[in-house]
Amino acid sequence: MTQYPILSDLKNQEDVSEFFRSMGVILTSSLQPKEVIEKVMEMIGSFFSPQNWSLLLIEEETDRMKFEIVMGIDAEKVRGIYLDKGEGIVGWVCETGEPAIIENVENEPRFSSRIDNIMEFKTHSIVCVPLLNGQNKVIGAIELINKIIPPSVQLTSDRETKNIIPTDETFTKLDMKILSSIGIFTGVAVENAFLYKKVEELAMVDSLTGINNRHYFNEIMRQETERVKRYKHTMCLLMIDVDDFKYINDNFGHITGDRVLRSIADMLRVSVRDSDFLARFGGDEFVIIMPEATESDAFILAKRVQDMIARWNAKESLEGLKVSISIGAYEAGPDNIGQILTEADRELYQCKIVKK
Repeated sequence: MTQYPILSDLKNQEDVSEFFRSMGVILTSSLQPKEVIEKVMEMIGSFFSPQNWSLLLIEEETDRMKFEIVMGIDAEKVRGIYLDKGEGIVGWVCETGEPAIIENVENEPRFSSRIDNIMEFKTHSIVCVPLLNGQNKVIGAIELINKIIPPSVQLTSDRETKNIIPTDETFTKLDMKILSSIGIFTGVAVENAFLYKKVEELAMVDSLTGINNRHYFNEIMRQETERVKRYKHTMCLLMIDVDDFKYINDNFGHITGDRVLRSIADMLRVSVRDSDFLARFGGDEFVIIMPEATESDAFILAKRVQDMIARWNAKESLEGLKVSISIGAYEAGPDNIGQILTEADRELYQCKIVKK
């Protein structure tokens, strides 16, 4: 990682420009939230030379602030801990949206010593700035604790800092100004990364039932087929189809039809093992991949599903709602996914013919 001069050594605007250029590269190089945050925090440590430094994000449901990334002394003791709304300097910054510099926390009524007590650490000085998203909303904060004499080695999350003594020098207004700009850039980048992650997740989820969709099923099926062939594991595939689903739509309406599909998805979700993969294959069809399962395991699951649907149907009185289930068991694995699905679909069709 690039070494940057500490702020007291900055001679001209070119140093700051280079810092922000490098920061821009980091913020646009990844759409994985954790990776973005970690890279930014390592760069902040190298540039500002704090003894400890943290990035906290506000949890929307509770308004509490979570230590997402903590670097410096005994960082693992604090990582994942929550601060209550308004707690400490970070809480004040998140509530007001204003940055703060504290030269000596002993004279600061807003300071909370709770984290110091957990870490057996002594805070002297603080600079803290808000993380702002594109709508200028506070989504978290960056906090730097205690300026230190920069070591000859770069400052990273795994460096040993216990023997480094904080200097008498405190954080400056220039520190706060530059860190505030970082807070804006980082806030926007972090929010974009989280939004990208949400879009990725939505791309894998069926919007009606909330379970995995066919696109994601195809991806997992490729992986599991390779595992079967490579490691000689067993795998079972269940294909589930709602019998006479058109009749339900035509006689009870599409709203009822959608409710039936959601209910079946919920029943399948609670029936499968933790290691199984459930997806909506399309229309009124569902699929379950059972890694390292025997044919007996698959029959047990199929019976459990049919019994659960029968009990549900007795309550709903939908004139004998039933499902057809085909089971495929594989040891060496067919040559391709298409072959597996063709066989499963053929068996499902035969099952429906026998029923009729």
